[in-house]
Amino acid sequence: MLERATTCLETGRHLLRTPIQYSRGRRTPPPSFWHHGASDLNTPIWWASTETAECANGDNSGERKTQSGTSIRGNGLFLDFLYPAKASALLQRLNASGIDARRRSRIERHKTEDAIPATRRNLRAERLYIHEAKATERRRMEAREAEFQEEMEERLKRDTAENALYTLLRSEDTSKQEIAWRMYSLIDESSRTSDLKVTLLQYLSSETVSLETSRIIQIFDAIPTEDRHASSYRAAISAYVALRMSSSAVRLHEEAVSKFSGLTCGTDVLLARIIEDDQWDVTLQVFRNFVASPLPHYVQTHPFDCYRPDLKAVWKFVAHIPDLSVHLLSLLQYAEEHHDQLQTERESSEVLRTFINGFVPEVVEQVLTPSHASDEGHILQLLLGLFRDLEALNLPRASSYDFTIQRLLSLPRYHGYTNQRKIFQELYNKYKEECIQDPNPFLRPAKAMINKMIRQHGGHGSIKVVDGLVEDLHTFYGDQAFTLGHTLIYLIQFYADHGLADQVHEHFNVIHERFPNHINLPTISSLVYVYARRADVQGATQQFERISKEFGLVPNIVCWNILLYAYTRADDIDGGLACFNSILESGVAPDVKTFGPLLDLCAARGDIEAFEALYSKAEQLKIPIREDVRARASYVLAFLEFGDVDGAEAVALGMVKSRQAGQLQGSLTHTWNLLITHYALNGDVANSRRLYRQMIELKISPNPWTYAALMRSMVEVGQTNAAYKILRVTMVRNNVRVHAFHYAIVISGFIRERQYEHAALAQKRMETRNVRQTGSSRQAALLAIGMKELRKLQQERVADPLTRLVDVEEALRSILFENYESEVANREPRLSKSIESREHSVPHGYFGLLILLYSARGAYAICKEMFEASSLQAVSEERYAPPIQLLTAIMEAHLQAGEYDEVEKCWKLACTQAEKLVKTVQQVIDPQPPKEAFSSLLDPALKESNESARIAANRRHILYGATKIYIRSLLDQEDPRKLQEAQRTISHLLTNGYVVDNLTWNEFIQMLARRGRIVDAFSACEHYLMPGFPGWRTLQPYYVRRNVRGFVWMELRSRDISRKSILPRYKTLVVLAAAYSQIKKDEVNGRGYNEEIGQWAREVLETISPLTVRAIETMPRTGDTLQSRYLEN
Repeated sequence: MLERATTCLETGRHLLRTPIQYSRGRRTPPPSFWHHGASDLNTPIWWASTETAECANGDNSGERKTQSGTSIRGNGLFLDFLYPAKASALLQRLNASGIDARRRSRIERHKTEDAIPATRRNLRAERLYIHEAKATERRRMEAREAEFQEEMEERLKRDTAENALYTLLRSEDTSKQEIAWRMYSLIDESSRTSDLKVTLLQYLSSETVSLETSRIIQIFDAIPTEDRHASSYRAAISAYVALRMSSSAVRLHEEAVSKFSGLTCGTDVLLARIIEDDQWDVTLQVFRNFVASPLPHYVQTHPFDCYRPDLKAVWKFVAHIPDLSVHLLSLLQYAEEHHDQLQTERESSEVLRTFINGFVPEVVEQVLTPSHASDEGHILQLLLGLFRDLEALNLPRASSYDFTIQRLLSLPRYHGYTNQRKIFQELYNKYKEECIQDPNPFLRPAKAMINKMIRQHGGHGSIKVVDGLVEDLHTFYGDQAFTLGHTLIYLIQFYADHGLADQVHEHFNVIHERFPNHINLPTISSLVYVYARRADVQGATQQFERISKEFGLVPNIVCWNILLYAYTRADDIDGGLACFNSILESGVAPDVKTFGPLLDLCAARGDIEAFEALYSKAEQLKIPIREDVRARASYVLAFLEFGDVDGAEAVALGMVKSRQAGQLQGSLTHTWNLLITHYALNGDVANSRRLYRQMIELKISPNPWTYAALMRSMVEVGQTNAAYKILRVTMVRNNVRVHAFHYAIVISGFIRERQYEHAALAQKRMETRNVRQTGSSRQAALLAIGMKELRKLQQERVADPLTRLVDVEEALRSILFENYESEVANREPRLSKSIESREHSVPHGYFGLLILLYSARGAYAICKEMFEASSLQAVSEERYAPPIQLLTAIMEAHLQAGEYDEVEKCWKLACTQAEKLVKTVQQVIDPQPPKEAFSSLLDPALKESNESARIAANRRHILYGATKIYIRSLLDQEDPRKLQEAQRTISHLLTNGYVVDNLTWNEFIQMLARRGRIVDAFSACEHYLMPGFPGWRTLQPYYVRRNVRGFVWMELRSRDISRKSILPRYKTLVVLAAAYSQIKKDEVNGRGYNEEIGQWAREVLETISPLTVRAIETMPRTGDTLQSRYLEN
C-alpha cells in the first residue's frame, strides 16, 4: 500500500499549482559596467538591446515604461556619453531603424486587436463542442449502465449471484468483465471461496489487464497463499507491471517460481518490463529464479553453450520492446563492468550465458525484421560488433551464430544476387575462424546451417564456396559429415550441372554405400547429366548403359532426354536423330524436353523447314509445345540464323501477344537477347538500342546477357571503353551480376583496338573479383598475355623465333592443371564467331591460340609441339578428331614452313569435320551421293548446285580460314597442276554449298593472271567479283579521305565491307591491269591474234569481261606502290 501511495502522490504533485514567475522589466547592469571603461566592458551584445528589454518586460500592449532614475531621449541612447563618437553615430542610425520597426509592430498589434472578436467566436464554438461531447459521453455511459443493470437483473432472475457468476466464468464470452465484477461484489465475503476467486482472476485477466489492475490485485490479495494458482500469480504480476510497480512484481514472482514453472506464472511479462528499464541486476535475479523453477525436463544438446531452446516462450513480450539492440548493448556494458564478479560466481555466469543465448536471437530477429531493418551495411556492422563484444566478454556465441546465419538465409531478400558483402558469409567466416581456434571439439557450426549455406551458394553457382563448405563439413564432422542423404543428392545434382564429374562420382559412391535406398533413377540420371553438360557423348552413353546393366532399372523419359541432350550439346545431329528414334521405339512417351534439344539443334543451323516439321510432330503427339517459351524462342533463333531478321521479330511479337492472352508462360528475356545479339554482332547499335527500348516498354526484364549484347554492339563499332563502363558502372548500379563473358567481351575489344594495357587491367579486375572462368574468358586472357609478350619481344628486338612465350605457356599450364573440362558445361554464351562443337572448345582452342602466336614469330617447331600436346589432351584417342580452328592454326604454321603435304593432310581433316557441322536433318534422313565437281567455274549449273545444297545456310562459310591457307599452299607451288587443283578445290566447295571468302577469290584470280591464264582470270573476276564492284571515287586535291585497307581509291566506306562481301580488291585490278596492258602491247607488236575466233586477245577480253576492262581503263593513275610495281615495269 505504501508503494501505491507514493505513486499516487507522485501523480498528484503535478496537479498542484505552482506560483507564476514574473520577469523583471529591466535587467540590472552587471557590476563590471560601473567599474570599467566602455571599451573594456565584457557584457553580451543583447544586454544593451532595447528590443530585448521590451520582450523581457512582457509589456507589448502599451508604450514602454521607464524606471525611476533613468531618462530616455526621443532618439537618444541609454547612457550615450559612454560611447565614442563614431560608435554613437552608428547606434543612433540603428536605433532609428528600431523605432520604425516598433511602429510597424504597433500597427500589427492593432490589427490583431481588431481580430479578437472572431477569436472569441471560435472559443465559444469550441466550448460548445466540448460541452456537447461531454453530454454525449454522459448519455453513452448512462445507456451502458442501464444495459449492465438490465443484464444483471436478467441473470439474477434465474439463479443466485454465486451460481450466475460461475455460469459466466465458464462461458466462452470474455467481454463481460464488468458484469462478473458486479456479481462478485454481490456475493458475501464468507461465500467467496478460493476457487471462485482464482477462476474470477483468470477471467478478468483474459483481456486487457491495465483496465482491471486494481480489482485484480484486490482479488489476488484475498486468495490465501496456499490456494494461489500459476495463473493467479501471472495475473497479479501483470497488474503490478502495468502499474510500473516492478519491485512488487519481482517479489511476487520469486514466490511464484518456488511453486510453479516460470513459463506459466508471468516471467515473460516481468522480463519485458525490467529489460526495458535496463535493470540488469533485477533481470538476472528474476531469470535465475525462473531457471531454478520446476521447468519441464530438457536434455541439453550443447552443455558447453547453455542454450535452452525450450525457454523460447519466455521471450514473447521481450520481442516487442522497441530498440532491443540498444538494450543489448546496455547489458553487455553491464557484463563488462561486473565481469570479474560474474566469472567468479559460477551460478551467475551460467545464468548470464543462458540469458544471452535467449536474448540475442530476439535482438537479431528484430534487427532483421523489414519494419526495423536499415541498410545492409549498418546491419553487418551491428552484428559483427555484437559478436565481437560477446567474444571479448567470453560469452557464448555458438547458438547465436547458428540462429543469426540461418535466419539470414531464410529471408527472401538474401536469396537473390547482390554485389554487396554477404552478411551471412561474413558471419560464417568469423564463426568458422573462432571454431578452428577454440580447442573445444564441440564448438563447431551446426550441420543444418552448413547445409543451408551450401544450397544458398549453390543457387548462384559459387563452386569454390560450395567446395569450401563441403570441406568444412569434413573438417568439423569427419565421417559423420553426411548423416542424411538429401545433402548428398543436392551436391550430386549441383556438381552435375557444372560438369564436375569427379565430384559427382565421389558423392555418388558415398550415397551408394551409406544410403542405398536413395539409389533411384533421379539420382542415377545425374551421372548421365554431368557428361551431357560436358558435351561428352561417349561418357554419357556409358553411364546411360549402367542404368539397366548395373542397377537393373529401366530408363524413363528423363534419362532418355538427358542422353539426347548430350548429342545436341556435342552438335551431333546424326546421333541426336538416332537417339530420338530410339526413344520412340522404346515405348516411352516423349515430352516437351524431348523435342527441345532437337529444336535447338535445328535452330542453330537455320533449318526452318526441319524445325517446323519437328514442331508439327510434337503437336501431333499432343505435347504442349506451343506453351513452351523456350521452344518458341528457338523459332526466333531459326529465323535469325537463316537470315530473316524481319521474320524473327514478327515471331517475337507474336510471343508477346500469346503471353498477354495467357497462352504462353515464362520470361521473354531470352528471346529479346537473341534479337539484340544478332544486331550487335553486325555492329548495328541503333537497332540494338531500339530493341532494348522495346524490351523495357513491354516490361520484359533484362538480365546479364542483355547487357552483354549491348556491350558487344559497342565493341563491334570500336567503343570498347563505353562497353567497359557498362560493366563497371551500369551493371553494378543495377545490381546485375558480372560474368566472365562480360570480361571476355571487353578484353577482346581492347585487343582489337590495340589497347593492351587496358586489356591487362580488365583481366586483373576479373581475377581480383574471383569471377569464374569460361573458355571465352580464358582465350581472351591468353590472347591479352600473348600480345603483351609479343609486343615486349618486338620492343627488345629479339629476333630468335624460338624464344618461348613464357607467360602464355605458364598461364596455359595452370589451366591444364585445373578441371578445365567443366568449362564446357558453363551456361554462358560463347564469344568466338567460329563454328565449333562444344567438346572441342577447350582445351584445343587454347592450343590453337598459342600456335597462332608462335606462327607470328615463325616458331614452326614449337607450333608442332603445341599441336601434339593438344592431341594428348583428347578424352578418347580412338575417336579424336582435331577441331577446325586448331587445324587452321597448324595449317598456317605448316604453310610458313613450306610443308605443303602436311597442309593437305590438315585440309582433308578439316573438310571431314565441316561435313558433320553443316549437316541438316534432311541430309540425315535422305542422304545424297557425293557430287562431282564442275570442270569450269563459269558453268551456270555450278551456281544452281551451290544454292540448292542442303547444308546449313548459316554455316556455309565454315571453311573460310582453312580454304584460304590450302589455296595459298597450292598457289605457292610452281607445278601447273597445283593451280588446276586449286580450281578444282574451289569448284568442289561451291558444288557442295560452301562459300569462298573474298580474299581467297582475289588471290586465286591474281595467280591465274600471273601464271598466264588471262582469259580464266578475267572471266572469273567478271563472274564472281565485278557484281560487287562499287566503282572508283572522284579524287579531289583538297579533300583527304581515308582509304579502306585493300580497296584503295574505291567508293567504299569501312561500314560497307562485311565478312560476306565479294568484290575485287585493288591489287587484283592492278594485276589484271598489268596483264591487260601487256596484251595491248602484244597487239601493237602483232601478237595475240586468235585465228579460230577471229579476234585479238584484247577484243576477246572486252567481250567476255566488259566490266573488268572498264574498271581497268578508268582506274586512277596515282603512281602508288602497287602501280609502280606492276604497271610501270
